[in-house]
Amino acid sequence: MMCSVILGLIVDLPVPGGSDPTRITRAVRALLDFLFLAQYESHTSDTLSVLEECLARFHENKQVFIDLEIRESFNLPKLHSLIHYASSIQLFGTTDNYNTEQTERLHIDLAKDAYRATNRKDEYSQMTKWLERQEKVTQHAAFISRRQQGHQQISPPQNHIGPPRPCPQKVKLAQTPKKGRIHFDVLANDYGAVDFQDALADFIAQHNHPGRSGAALRDLAHDTHIPFTRVPVHHSIKFTKRSEFKQSEIADVVLVRPEQSDSRGRIIPARFDTVLVQSSTGKLDLL
Repeated sequence: MMCSVILGLIVDLPVPGGSDPTRITRAVRALLDFLFLAQYESHTSDTLSVLEECLARFHENKQVFIDLEIRESFNLPKLHSLIHYASSIQLFGTTDNYNTEQTERLHIDLAKDAYRATNRKDEYSQMTKWLERQEKVTQHAAFISRRQQGHQQISPPQNHIGPPRPCPQKVKLAQTPKKGRIHFDVLANDYGAVDFQDALADFIAQHNHPGRSGAALRDLAHDTHIPFTRVPVHHSIKFTKRSEFKQSEIADVVLVRPEQSDSRGRIIPARFDTVLVQSSTGKLDLL
């Protein structure tokens, strides 16, 4: 909510000493653009480039807050972390795929609890000493536990892992499709599947005539009659795997969502995950 009004609040805002407020507007707008771009559910090299440009523009204009004595410095860990957003998105995917729960948990254990143990005066040195004592108490408790067990060391089971090898994966779909009957034209317009009918004809020809050559399959696909124009559509596909030591678990999820509006009329951007499929012939297809 704050992001939607802050820019309007600072535009033409009087600045002490009659300074030019342009740098303030540029810095705030650049940071807002960065925040909204970072929340995209899909990215290209162009959007990531714009993301880095917005951050650079903010750093070019942030000095104005120091000049106006609003801040003494910008040595903030959260601000520093922004330079890693583009590379993190390239490595791990869009920001909706991960969160800060682990670091938040550690912040409670290593910062909040430690601060509560101080007298709020010169707290940093007290917090450090408290953490050191907590570690020593934990180590001593582990030592006592081992002594009480009579030095009996329970070795973990040794499992021969062997060389790494891919685990076979299975496709898992919901019993009920997300959309029951979607016309071929809607698939092309809303889902981007412009060649779905031709691809379906190719699949039918290959399934019915697996030994035919490529030219013969193209002719058979051209003559294939598809007696329907609507198909059910799933918006998510789960890939499950089962290894030697684990039960079936979800290895990956492919999500599909066309552009739509929520209950307030706001546009929810489309999302189409990219899938790389290797056929039985070894050919890689990008979907």
